Amino acid sequence: MKLRYPAEAFALGIILFSAGMKEAFAAGILVIFTSVFAELLKNLLEKAVPAWSLQLCVYIASGSVCASAFLVGFAVLGTALTTELWIMVFLVGLLCARHALSGNTEAEYGELLWESAIAWGLWILLAIFREFMGTGSIFGNTLLTASFQSKAFQQTIFAFLAAGLVLAFTNGILKKDCKGMNSLFPAIPAFILFHPFTVESFGGLPGTLWIILVPVVLFLSVKQTLKFARTGKAFRGLPVDMLAAGFIYMILSIY
Repeated sequence: MKLRYPAEAFALGIILFSAGMKEAFAAGILVIFTSVFAELLKNLLEKAVPAWSLQLCVYIASGSVCASAFLVGFAVLGTALTTELWIMVFLVGLLCARHALSGNTEAEYGELLWESAIAWGLWILLAIFREFMGTGSIFGNTLLTASFQSKAFQQTIFAFLAAGLVLAFTNGILKKDCKGMNSLFPAIPAFILFHPFTVESFGGLPGTLWIILVPVVLFLSVKQTLKFARTGKAFRGLPVDMLAAGFIYMILSIY
């Protein structure tokens, strides 16, 4: 059975916005909005324009709408998006468009909203866990400060782990898998934005390229190995790849 919700877009969105409940709540709504917009636009233009024009229109419009919606939405929340994050949410919009153009949704808006709502709810739960364990707060309100809490829960390691777990739990509830999804699309932008280690011996462009290249190569290697792993149906593909990326970041952050 096809996944109706855009798993790749959700994966990147969770990596970017799962450190707190407030940002997860807003980002989830905006990803779902962009997904519906992309599917609606595709269905409206499908018979009116050539295939190449349809793809171009859906990609550009979805990316622009997503980036604009995030910019306005987070401004309302009092959180300014950096230029780097703004580019990343544009990519989230492109992933929503990719999902719509793949034909997975098939104009089943009810199923799209239902599956997306499950993923969104789990996204919020994992964000609450990360926020509380990292800062002792929920929705920006401090509830408890204890010794078991750690700022490490706010790091990229747990962003990848949260993305993998949300997708796996969603697939488990829906009894589906992420067949046909490419984990490189959410992973590589995250590798470019979040660096797991720094290089002191050489800086500038060579240092930056090295910091990005190392996790990418390791991820590709692990991804290839995982093809032969006997993972459960819900974890297969995109979810387990996101979990693997989290562990790669955990190891690299030691150095």
